[in-house]
Amino acid sequence: MSELDLIRGLYPERRLDPAARARVRGAVAARTFERRRHRLPRRPLVPALGIAGVATIAVLAVVLTGTSATVDASAARVLRQAAANVRHQRSLATLGAGQYLYTKSVDRYMSTVAGTRADGSTWSYSALVPHVREVWLASDDTGWLHESGGEPTFLSERDHQAWIAGGRPNLGTGVSSTRLGGGPAENTRMASLDLPSDPDLVYARIHAQAEGNANGVDAEMFTLIGDALRENYTTPAQRAALYEVAARLPGIQLVGRTTDATGRPAVAVAMENGHNDLRSTLLFDPGSYALLGEEEVLLPGNRLGYPAGTVVGNATYVEQEVVDAVPAGVVNAAKH
Repeated sequence: MSELDLIRGLYPERRLDPAARARVRGAVAARTFERRRHRLPRRPLVPALGIAGVATIAVLAVVLTGTSATVDASAARVLRQAAANVRHQRSLATLGAGQYLYTKSVDRYMSTVAGTRADGSTWSYSALVPHVREVWLASDDTGWLHESGGEPTFLSERDHQAWIAGGRPNLGTGVSSTRLGGGPAENTRMASLDLPSDPDLVYARIHAQAEGNANGVDAEMFTLIGDALRENYTTPAQRAALYEVAARLPGIQLVGRTTDATGRPAVAVAMENGHNDLRSTLLFDPGSYALLGEEEVLLPGNRLGYPAGTVVGNATYVEQEVVDAVPAGVVNAAKH
């Protein structure tokens, strides 16, 4: 079996489930997919992309599962403490008309490029592609995305050599600005604005949304919780409810004290997903319990064949605030 077949087998629901985060982004002789690490509105905050003759699959989402598992009491205790802490915090400024929730993050997520040669054999390579990411989202779920890509880090020397043999294509280096939303098919309101603050109501809503997902209900619920905590506007009461719901999910594990990618102290919880061969970790500030970052590593015996613990994605959230305007340079660049 080729690595391309392995990858397709690893994420089959991303072609079949219209509610899943994987979206067809473009196709020129092959399909292109991307699973982003965030959004309650389940659409990638990226422009469409097509690469002739190859299929590009970006493994970018936090997808967690607790199937056939029990709740770790220590992890639940930390999450409930987080809920109690944030419930009494001061909220960000109100997201009013004409204002934007600005979020800045730094990330590296695995992109896999694969294709078929003339003789029918397949090839592929994977790399971590870094980005500095800035998002401005209005309450009507429209906004702008600005990304600056850096040089890739290959997951193995074999991947590096395959990239060289393939002509050293650009895997995302450069700067881009994109207008988000605004069309008739888009949501007209940021979904998190209508999130209840009662944990039981949040649990019921997210559970209903998660039912029928190929990853399982627990996995999809944790994904939806993560979506709400990243680049969406939430009040302290809403965040507290989300933490309370996370504390109930089977499979949650306490990682304990650690640091994020910038060296900031953090406390972390994680879940293992045998379906995707991933262990996904969320990192919180140990004082405020604000989301600092996340990381995804491969489990032992993963179907991609990389060593256990291989990092396939991480993100660090460095800034979030309500602002009155989007920089003119970003708006103008998005028009071209």
